Amino acid sequence: MELQHRRLSCMTEQEHNLFELREKMSALMKSASTEEIINEQTSPSQRKIGIIGRMKKKLAISSRPNSSQSCSSLESNVDALSISPCEHELELSSDSSSEEDEDHPHRTVPRTCHINAVFTFDNDSYPRANLMQIYGCEGRQKGCFKDATDVQCVDKGKCIVTDMINGRISTFSRNGRTKVIRCSWALREPWATTVVSENKIAVTSRKDKNVSVISMNGDVLFSFGSRFFQCPCGIAVDKNGRFIVTDILSNEVSVFSPEGKWLFNLGDPLSPVQQFCCPRYVHVSAFGDIIVCDSGNHCIKVFNEHGNFKFTFGQYGRQEGAFKAPYGVTSDGEGNIIVADHYNDRIALFSKNGEFLRNIVSSEDGLFHPQGVALSSDMRLFVTHGKLKATEVIVYSFNDDENEML
Repeated sequence: MELQHRRLSCMTEQEHNLFELREKMSALMKSASTEEIINEQTSPSQRKIGIIGRMKKKLAISSRPNSSQSCSSLESNVDALSISPCEHELELSSDSSSEEDEDHPHRTVPRTCHINAVFTFDNDSYPRANLMQIYGCEGRQKGCFKDATDVQCVDKGKCIVTDMINGRISTFSRNGRTKVIRCSWALREPWATTVVSENKIAVTSRKDKNVSVISMNGDVLFSFGSRFFQCPCGIAVDKNGRFIVTDILSNEVSVFSPEGKWLFNLGDPLSPVQQFCCPRYVHVSAFGDIIVCDSGNHCIKVFNEHGNFKFTFGQYGRQEGAFKAPYGVTSDGEGNIIVADHYNDRIALFSKNGEFLRNIVSSEDGLFHPQGVALSSDMRLFVTHGKLKATEVIVYSFNDDENEML
């Protein structure tokens, strides 16, 4: 102690300040290190915070200033080592094992904590997707999912989620509050829904092999296709009220009148490029184009409103613009097409002509096996995903004004 006191007395004022700042840095690194945090009583969330501290310690050591640096630069380095509340909130909110998540299946994630996919092109003017919310978790209780096969958007930021294994349809408000649509009959293995009007939706049933039009209160208005379908999957409705339904067993995409009467099938059976193999989801764009995810052929097929074939794009593979079983599909007001590339673990963006633009989100952002996808009028993207089955709904926002408010 006496020797240390003599050394301090011989220091200049600048060297003394330098010594104090180094002591502060050392104390801060020790408090943030993993060894100080991880023990037998720590939770998984605390361990994640410890990992952050270890990463910051490594960064600080690699960039430790020498004695020639000024005191002001050292102060900035000390500030840089502090762990921000945002980083704590990011790790805690994404921990599915915490007790808080079990009581609250939905949770809000700050936009500033999410690192999204980088633009593929420097001149790409399409807005960036920012993580907004996560709804649900695995389970059978209200607000949870066993297999969220589809999601659709309705007004005021509300979404409808179809859960096949739980056999129910749930609505989620903009703030994450959930309500189960209790049908007047047993809903058996619902696969997908589409919004018919403000108070009506249509749902496909894999078990009953039909399509039912129901009210938002759960009353069955009418059903059709019980002797027509083998395994109805995706469903969409166009501006004329016609239903477009995919069947993954019969490999057909059929168009029905608003009353449920069969009109025609899409595609020429004599043209190989127009034939389907396990068509899953279908979407009608703002321009009336019918967009079909042909999962077995790993491509997208586009038809006009009259059912005439326009073009196809995509092929099997992992490269950009390729697919491994495309599932959900939607589009924006400009006709740009958004596809859930299921086994490539990504959401891909294409122009209305099928030109690949970029990947919006991928497995690097925590996305696994996306299924249903929908885009709201206020540019919110809803995606159902999960490692084995879809057990979460992730909400992204393309609205720059909304992102700045977070």
